[in-house]
Amino acid sequence: MTYGDAAGLEEALKKISARYTAKAKPIRELPELKDLRLALNVAAADMRPLVVLRADDDGPRRRLTDAVSALAWSERLVGRFHFVVLEGETTFEGLSPDAGLSVVQPDPYGLGGTVLAKAGPGASAKLLAEALDLGLRTFEAEAREHDEHVREARRRGIQWETELPVTDSHDRRGRRPNHRPGRRGPGPGRRDR
Repeated sequence: MTYGDAAGLEEALKKISARYTAKAKPIRELPELKDLRLALNVAAADMRPLVVLRADDDGPRRRLTDAVSALAWSERLVGRFHFVVLEGETTFEGLSPDAGLSVVQPDPYGLGGTVLAKAGPGASAKLLAEALDLGLRTFEAEAREHDEHVREARRRGIQWETELPVTDSHDRRGRRPNHRPGRRGPGPGRRDR
């Protein structure tokens, strides 16, 4: 099916989406990562601030999560942060978030971070919003060149262990040493005479 021009495509998409509007429910749950280690790594890779929510008891943790979730899905903040919810005291590579909300600047390799803003576990929605705003304003995304970043990680001995085994035959972790796809004969550095 062709639409003739961009306006025709736009009109067709509006008609299609109108059929589903009544059925769509707004997202209310906080999009959280499973643990602090993974959350720091993902936030570092995406160059986004990490919001750490921590409370020791279920009631305060649920209240804090619900309040932050309402803010996280606001038009102004949606997609600007990564989130992790922690139960009890958790420490990772020197980062020990306090109870309540902490906005963290992850280090470039996701091995730790710096707390940019905080709000206590009983903070009002207004104070939580202020902490998120301060964290967002203070956060500094550092542009990286991929190959340099990987080289520096190797130099420093930093490795990431995936939860699922790497099965991609084109991934370096799954290859034999000195093997180059599409190349026959001995590996680099050897010559047959």
